Amino acid sequence: MMVNKKKTILFLEDEDELLATLSTLLRDQGYNVLEIVSAEDALKKLNEATPDLIIADIKLPGIDGFDFFDAVRKIEKYRKIPFVYLTAFNNLQAAMRAKAEGAADYITKPFELEYLIVRIRELLPP
Repeated sequence: MMVNKKKTILFLEDEDELLATLSTLLRDQGYNVLEIVSAEDALKKLNEATPDLIIADIKLPGIDGFDFFDAVRKIEKYRKIPFVYLTAFNNLQAAMRAKAEGAADYITKPFELEYLIVRIRELLPP
């Protein structure tokens, strides 16, 4: 039986409790999780490790989620990484912008954990 390499998710979230809780749940699902609280740190981390999926909040200290997405997409080797916004910013224009710019999904908080896990599995097939 072949063992699949663990998929890595970069999770950018400035709310400590959600970051810790969701990271633990994702690890329980068999993923490696890079927990990051600022877009600046996330951009630095991308120089060290290339994730298979990025989950990011929009409202962040410093660089916001949209600007982070733009910065990631400017780098050729990261353009194909699925990007999911996970945000309390429940705004149709923001959701449409996210989709228009190529985000894989726009999930608003509070969210159904099962839905998030299903979307991650769809975006990261074994």
